[in-house]
Amino acid sequence: MKRTILVIGGTGGIGKAAALALAKQGNDFIIQGRDTEKGKSIVAEISKLNGSTATFIATDMHSVESIKDLAAEIKKLTTKIDIAIYSSGTLNSARKESKDGLDEGFLVNYLNKFMLDTLLLEELKRGEGRVIIVGAPLMKNAAINFDDLQGKNNYALFKAMGQAMLAVHMHVQEFARRNGAHPSINVINPGVVKSGIDRNVTGPLKIMLRMFGPLISNSSEKAVVNIMELATTKNIESGYFYPKLAKPEAKTKVSLDAATAAKLWDESLKLAKL
Repeated sequence: MKRTILVIGGTGGIGKAAALALAKQGNDFIIQGRDTEKGKSIVAEISKLNGSTATFIATDMHSVESIKDLAAEIKKLTTKIDIAIYSSGTLNSARKESKDGLDEGFLVNYLNKFMLDTLLLEELKRGEGRVIIVGAPLMKNAAINFDDLQGKNNYALFKAMGQAMLAVHMHVQEFARRNGAHPSINVINPGVVKSGIDRNVTGPLKIMLRMFGPLISNSSEKAVVNIMELATTKNIESGYFYPKLAKPEAKTKVSLDAATAAKLWDESLKLAKL
C-alpha cells in the first residue's frame, strides 16, 4: 500500500535524495520548497519511479503565517501522513528578521518544525506518523536564552545555530513525552552534505566552506541511510538522536533538562500564536 510522505525542503540536498529513494518503493509525496522550477523537476522525477505521485507546494516558510498556510495546504491534500521528513535549514552570518520580528534562523531551523508537528498532529496520528528531522549534534555550551530567543542582542551565527539545534532536540523529547510512541519523532545527523544551506554565510567562514566542504562532504546516499531506516523499519522508538552517519543502530537519548524543554514548548506556542 502506498504511503503518504511529506518532505519539507525536498527540492535539493538530503530532502530530495530521501524523496527519490522512497519513491522507488511507490509512494505518494507532498514536497515543499522555495523554487517552483526545482519543484516541477522533482515532481517529474518522482512520477517516473514505481507508480509514485508527487504534489509540490511552493513556500519559503519565512513567517509564522506562511507556515500556517503550508499546513492548511497539506490538509487539503491528505487526511493522513505516514512519514514527515524535515530537511530545511539556513545559516545566516548576519541576523535576518522575519516580518513577525523573529530571527529567521530560529524560525527556519526550529520553529517551523514545532509548528508543523503541532498543526499536523491529527494527520500524523491517522497515518504511520513517523517524523524524521535532519539535524546535527548539540554544540558545546549551547543554551536556550529565554531573555533573547530571537538574538536581537549580540547576534552570533554559532550561538544562534547552537540554540536552534538544542531547541530541536528539546522539541523531539518533549513531543515524545507528550505523545508517546505514536507519532514517533527522531533526529538524524547526516554529516556534511552539499545542500546550499550556507547561501547566507559570508566572510572567512564562507571561504573555509568553499575550500574544505568538498573534502569532508558525504554522499547523499550515505546521508539518507538513517532516514531510510526510520522510514521503513517496523518498530520505531521515539525521542532519539541518530548521531552516526549511516549507522542507524547507534541511536542515543540526548540528556536534556526536561523543565527547560517544557518551558520552550509553551514559549513556542506563544511565538507561533497557536
